[in-house]
Amino acid sequence: MEQTAPKALLAPPAHPIPPAAQAIVDVAKAHGVSPFRQLREMWTLRRSTGKIRSDEYHATGVFNPDLPMTAKLEFVGRTGSYKLNNRLSPKALTTIRTFVRDKVMYSALLDSLGVPTTRTQAVVHDNRTFGTLPVLRDPQAIADFMTHDAVYPVFGKPCEGSQSVGSALITGCSGDMLTLGNGREVDLMGFAHELIEDYPEGFILQSAVDQHAALSSITGPAVGTLRVVTLRDENGAAPLYHVWKLPSPSAMSDNFWQAGSMIAEIGADGVVTRCKRGTGLAAEWIDTHPVSEKPIVGAQIPHWDEVLKLASDTHMLFPDFGVIGWDIAMGKDGPLVIECNANPFHMLYQLATGRGVMNPDHMPRFDAAAAYSKKISDERNQLARERIKDRKQ
Repeated sequence: MEQTAPKALLAPPAHPIPPAAQAIVDVAKAHGVSPFRQLREMWTLRRSTGKIRSDEYHATGVFNPDLPMTAKLEFVGRTGSYKLNNRLSPKALTTIRTFVRDKVMYSALLDSLGVPTTRTQAVVHDNRTFGTLPVLRDPQAIADFMTHDAVYPVFGKPCEGSQSVGSALITGCSGDMLTLGNGREVDLMGFAHELIEDYPEGFILQSAVDQHAALSSITGPAVGTLRVVTLRDENGAAPLYHVWKLPSPSAMSDNFWQAGSMIAEIGADGVVTRCKRGTGLAAEWIDTHPVSEKPIVGAQIPHWDEVLKLASDTHMLFPDFGVIGWDIAMGKDGPLVIECNANPFHMLYQLATGRGVMNPDHMPRFDAAAAYSKKISDERNQLARERIKDRKQ
């Protein structure tokens, strides 16, 4: 029987939701939280503002018996995170979401305005054009580009998507083989067919970031981006929280669901305050990197003031958004915007801190951002009504 060759690009987790019954048993044994209490808490939290599913209850560690219910109710699941973001950035107000989600077009805008970002080398798409950027429309064109024109290392990712699914770091090409950032070699034409067949929305090939030595000395060459979430209110945009996504030693990207990945909380001064590896019962707080053995906790993120200014200033390119999550890489000369997330996943903050995102420190700022979004909407609706009235007179 012919076996299918393994794909080059990062696939989503095969089993993202563990069996609830087993998780309940394991938590009861490890923490003394009875199954009845867990079920009661899961029922309450599923119906709360945070909309936490049973798997999220266990993954985030909300089962912790030391957390009072008031603190548990501050956590959000994926649905609760989405609802919170829509309150801050109402869809009727943020009609340009499709553009912001388009990695090629958004990166091109940033570059044209002088905002530091990654350089796009080529785009794979069957019918779109992108100005002067090379567009690769078939497997042979992709193979030719990767053989003759690509400047390595190259980082590839879908034009739309999240969680690093479909991403790959490519460090070189020799003959009919590509070398990936994790050391694996893959067939060039197989890779080219994969891009065409699996990513009809398009695929972007960018120059990989040359990460700052201060971070690479801790994590190795794989880039770990900084997730900076900014809120906009009547005073403009400012950071709400920031975490560092440290890639697994065997990974090509920094998504937290990959085995061995870590996530660290960064204080207001740019110093790492704590770091977690794993989720749920497998989670552990660590101080040093498991491979380099360099300290993570206490590490100073370089160019920190530039990071915060870059996120805040770039947010105000689109001030209709009340919340934006920025993925910022630290290049050798300073920070670069990698992606803009109109629907930031607040689970990252919760995993990094052990605290719910809807906590008393954040809620006044969420309320202020939501109130200003409503004010913008109300003023525009009033202006529209006045214009209609004027036309009728």
